[in-house]
Amino acid sequence: MPSSPAHPALHTSTPLHTSIPPRIPPLPPSEWPPALRSLLADSHADGPGRENLFGTLAHHPALAHAWLSLARVLTHEGTLGHRRRELVVLRTAHRLDAAYVYERHRTPAAQAGLTAAEIEATATDPHARPWAPEELVLLQACDLLAANAPVPDGLWDRLARALRPEQLVELLVLTGQTATMCTALNVLRTPSDSHPSDPAPSDSAPSGGSAARQRRHLTIRLDRERCCSAGQCVGAAPEVFEQSERDGRVTLLVPEPDQQHAADVRLAADLCPSGAITLVDTP
Repeated sequence: MPSSPAHPALHTSTPLHTSIPPRIPPLPPSEWPPALRSLLADSHADGPGRENLFGTLAHHPALAHAWLSLARVLTHEGTLGHRRRELVVLRTAHRLDAAYVYERHRTPAAQAGLTAAEIEATATDPHARPWAPEELVLLQACDLLAANAPVPDGLWDRLARALRPEQLVELLVLTGQTATMCTALNVLRTPSDSHPSDPAPSDSAPSGGSAARQRRHLTIRLDRERCCSAGQCVGAAPEVFEQSERDGRVTLLVPEPDQQHAADVRLAADLCPSGAITLVDTP
């Protein structure tokens, strides 16, 4: 297979920190749903650099929960192994020019056993370093997958000799999940945690800040006829919703919750599969 074109190291070719403000500023931890804060607390072993990532996902709690659940499976229950996983993430982030993800995974990569030289080499021509054959084929596969290019039979055969079927499936999902987050953070211009962007407020800025939300009044409308008895809302906000033992449908305990329950209520509405919960957010 022809060698991949050489690429300059990402951390020298792409500025990690920029004065350009994020298109959607990450929410501060005080505005995250409790479940999201719990996920962050439980993942300290994954290394630093997650706060602005989580703060960005917090704009869509249901999606955040699903995405982070997949990430935890790939990280803690994956079959590729830590070293191969970090090789895939670093190479994919490099090829997509995603500084946030690349720099974020330097620490986990070192913890997985990659040397400083190997980490640097993930952002160069893979043929410039004597990688083990099974690692070289992983890097080559990442190059093709990141470019949405076909994987030729010869390369696939080499992958299949190095990986079991479940590992092959995991490789594809891991590469896709990494690419998704690289694209999202790049487009949103999400800043690094160590150099957070702090744009000056303006009339056109999103009004998602804590001060703005404290000035708003939240009212819940529940359509019990649409309720499908999933109970997701009860798990997210048990002080506000209750599931009937008689018919399994949810009843509303607090139609106008205090601000301390606002994040839980928004998560409950996002998780409701039948759309039975409507929130009216007014000044």
